[in-house]
Amino acid sequence: MNLSQLDLSNLLILKHLLEKKHVSNTALTLNISQPTVSRALQKGRDLFKDELLVRTTHGYELTPKGELIRQDIGSILAMLDNLVDGSEFNPSESRKTIKFFGLVPQVNWLLPPVFKHLREHAPNMVLDIDTVPQKHFDKLIAGEVHFSISSQTPPAADQNLYRMLIATRDFRLLMNKDHPLAQQPLTPDNLKDCHFGQISLHGDRALSIQSRFNDIGLSTNDRPLSTPLRLSNFNAAPKMAEMSDVIFHLPTPFAEDAARNHNVVTREVPEELRSPYSDIYLYWHKRYHNDPMCQWVREIFKTLYPN
Repeated sequence: MNLSQLDLSNLLILKHLLEKKHVSNTALTLNISQPTVSRALQKGRDLFKDELLVRTTHGYELTPKGELIRQDIGSILAMLDNLVDGSEFNPSESRKTIKFFGLVPQVNWLLPPVFKHLREHAPNMVLDIDTVPQKHFDKLIAGEVHFSISSQTPPAADQNLYRMLIATRDFRLLMNKDHPLAQQPLTPDNLKDCHFGQISLHGDRALSIQSRFNDIGLSTNDRPLSTPLRLSNFNAAPKMAEMSDVIFHLPTPFAEDAARNHNVVTREVPEELRSPYSDIYLYWHKRYHNDPMCQWVREIFKTLYPN
């Protein structure tokens, strides 16, 4: 490859195109014409000697080389951005965008105070939050976000991630205020015949509390708890509980917030069914470890969530 052929503006368009896999959506995002995006794709094909993006029966898909480039191009552009102005950061004057990934319960709980701090001290900055359920570290590794908030463990093969403990969470049971057990003492025995709602973020079918019932012999994988409702995200859970007899096992801050705005109550999980508390971390990639903006953001978390 002749490096003189590289065009940074073209690489920026190509980055968005490989992420969205859609010419018109890329054009709308970048506020440019569709022919400009199409020309950028053709230049990318010529540069990398690969189709990168191909039409299939299900729309456009990336070629294997296109997928590799998608994973790396964000990192490359981020490093170039750091080289240009990474040593200068004045929060009160900055117009930069800080990008996060996190699921709705953690975002609702942990990021509003961070955003409040940004509005007070960096009023021109933009907070961009992605809550679409997906693998928690993919965008972080690809350089598409600055931070991920997660209780999961990153891939063992990736040694380039740093983390900071910011919170520890437990769980509550969320149910309709008129549920027969809403005002009754809760025991594993009177819960085993109830109906539960499952938040199935990645298509999994195992209820989060199922293993605890299995451990004490009140259910098995062949005779599981009743789960008549599966949701692909958290947002609909409070309304579904409000309008039915379904019980949800949810992170405590999310459940308590739902109880303030819906006809539902939260109940403590019986001790025999409690899962171990899980720690929530702020993760970032090595590429941003010394970035002044990201260092400043980490200091905000240290102040708001001391451990």
